[in-house]
Amino acid sequence: MSVASHRKRERTPPNADGDFYVEEGTCLACMAPEHEAPELMGFEEPHGCFFRRQPETPLEIDHALNAIHFSCVQALRYAGNDETIIHRLRARGYEHLCDAVSDEAKSNK
Repeated sequence: MSVASHRKRERTPPNADGDFYVEEGTCLACMAPEHEAPELMGFEEPHGCFFRRQPETPLEIDHALNAIHFSCVQALRYAGNDETIIHRLRARGYEHLCDAVSDEAKSNK
């Protein structure tokens, strides 16, 4: 695992508390995450995009994962340890956007 994956990441201030967030200073206002998860994402100057609320249903988790996938600069991240979500991000090639990587993911490297 790289040193960069261990650093503390700052969240954009308006992010709702929870596992999904946008890293501060990374949004380029592409609006793709807002398009993929309009019920979860917000946009506010000067911060850019943010999770205004966390996903609560399987469909909303799908939308959050799509928002991560379509973020033009990989500004969206997952800080939780849900194995299913980590596995789904890994399958898309986005394990590096998971702050807390599971033991299974570590052993598969």
